[in-house]
Amino acid sequence: MYFENSCIFAEFPLDSSDHLRGDDQTLNKLKIEKTTKVIGYRNGEALVESENKIHFLSSCEANDTAIFLGLKEGSAYFAVELDEYFQEPNHTVFLDMRSIAKEVAMDGFSSHPSLLARGKMLLDWHSRHQFCANCGAISEIKKGGYVRHCKNCETDHFPRVDPVVIMMVIYKDKCLLGRSPQFLPGMYSALAGFMEPGETIEEACRREVYEEAGIKVGDVKYVKSQPWPFPSSLMIGVIAEALDDNINIDNDELEDAKWFDKKAIQSVLKNGGDDDFRVPEKLAIARHLLEVHMMAE
Repeated sequence: MYFENSCIFAEFPLDSSDHLRGDDQTLNKLKIEKTTKVIGYRNGEALVESENKIHFLSSCEANDTAIFLGLKEGSAYFAVELDEYFQEPNHTVFLDMRSIAKEVAMDGFSSHPSLLARGKMLLDWHSRHQFCANCGAISEIKKGGYVRHCKNCETDHFPRVDPVVIMMVIYKDKCLLGRSPQFLPGMYSALAGFMEPGETIEEACRREVYEEAGIKVGDVKYVKSQPWPFPSSLMIGVIAEALDDNINIDNDELEDAKWFDKKAIQSVLKNGGDDDFRVPEKLAIARHLLEVHMMAE
C-alpha cells in the first residue's frame, strides 16, 4: 500500500476478490469460517472499541444480507447491518464515520476508515434501493452485495457512486476559498460541486466555480481523489487556474468567498487557525489540496 499523503477513506486494505462475488457456495462457506471477521453497523455507524479500533464480530453474525468486503491474510471480511435490539459488547460503541476519521487523521494515517467506509456505503445503498428502479418489484442481493437483482424484470442494479469535483482555485500567489452558512466560525474551504451528466471533470470544475464565485477558470489539473461516505461520493481533487480575480458570489451557494495569499494559508496550516480564519481538518481532501500547493516553496 502507498500511504504517503493519502487521504483518509483511501487505501482500501483488503483484496476485493471480485472472482468470489459470484460464487455463492464459497461465500456461504466463508461466512461460517472461524477466521472470518464481521464488521457491524447500525444506522451508518460502525461498532468500534477504544481508540477507534474495529470490533470484529464472530462469523455467526454473517447472515444472508452480509456484504462481502474481501480477503486479507486468509480471513474473509463481511459487513452487516445490526438491528436495534443488538446489545453492544462491553467497551464498544457505535461511532459515526466522521468522528472515526477525525480521530484517526490526528495520528497520521490508517486504512481502517477506508474499510469501514466501504461497508457503510454498500449497506447504505442496499437500504435505499430495495425496489427495482425499472419495474418497482422487490430486488435481492447478489454477488456478495455488489449487485441487486430483480427477478421480475431480470434487471441488475449496481452500487452508485456520486462524483464531486473539489477545486483549489489559484490566481498568481493567491487561493480562492469559500464558506457555507453551516461552517464553523472562520472556516473557509475549497469550492466543490456534483458533476452533471455528460460533463468532463474540467467542465464541471469551470461551471461550479463560475456559478458559485463568478470567476472563469482556464487550466484544470487533477491532483488526487478521495472516497467520501456521506453517503457515497468520490471527491475528485483538482487545481484550477483562474483567468481573473473578480469575485461575484452566488449567495444561494456561498455565504462568502475570499482570496487568501500563500503566506496566510501557510500560517494557518501550521498553527491551526482561529475564528477569523481556519481551514478544513486533515480528514478532508480540501486540506490535502492546500498542503500540496500552498506549502510548496
